[in-house]
Amino acid sequence: MRILKINPDKPEDDLVLIVARYLRNGKILVYPTDTVYGLGCSINSDNIRRIFDVKRRDRKNPLSVAFPDMEMLKKYVFLGNKEEKFIRKHIDEPYTFVVRKRDSIPDIVTSGRDTVGARIPNLRITREIIKMANTPIITTSANISGKEAPADFNEIDERIKRMADLLIDSCKCRVGKPSRIIDLVRDKVIRELN
Repeated sequence: MRILKINPDKPEDDLVLIVARYLRNGKILVYPTDTVYGLGCSINSDNIRRIFDVKRRDRKNPLSVAFPDMEMLKKYVFLGNKEEKFIRKHIDEPYTFVVRKRDSIPDIVTSGRDTVGARIPNLRITREIIKMANTPIITTSANISGKEAPADFNEIDERIKRMADLLIDSCKCRVGKPSRIIDLVRDKVIRELN
C-alpha cells in the first residue's frame, strides 16, 4: 500500500502520472471524488472481483463507472438527445446517471444489466487521473457494504486501506455524502442526495 498526498484542486502532474500508471496496470485505488472517497480500478482490470470481495458487496449490486468528460462517456454508453442534454445540464452536480451501456463495459460491473451508473465527478484531480490513464474507473464508495461512505481520508476503514495498492489522501470531500442516482432510462430517482 502506497499513500500519495495530492492537492485535489491543483494536482501535481508528476503525481497524477504515478496514479495513472497504477490504473493502467490494473491496480486498485482509493481516491477522492466530489462526493465521498471512492474505491476503484481500470474498467478492464482483473481486480474488479476483488473490489466486490473487500467491500463484502453482493455481486447482484452493480458498480458505477467514472469518466472525466462527455467525450469519453459517449464512447462507453448510448445517449439519446434527451439523456445527453440532461447530463450536460447537471454535469457539475453530484449525480450518478443510469444509462444504457455499450459492450465495452464488462457485465461484472453492471451485474449483467444493460445499464450502468455513470459519474463525471466534479473534482479536478479525479478527472485528470482518468484522462491521463485514458480509461474509465470502476467506482464505488470506499467502505464496507452497509457502512457509512467516508468523506474524509481518515474515515476510511483499515481493511479497505490494506487491500488498496494506492491511496490518495486529499483530506475531505466537498459534498460529503454519496451522489444522487438518477435513472435516465426509466425516468426515476433511485437515490436522493441525503
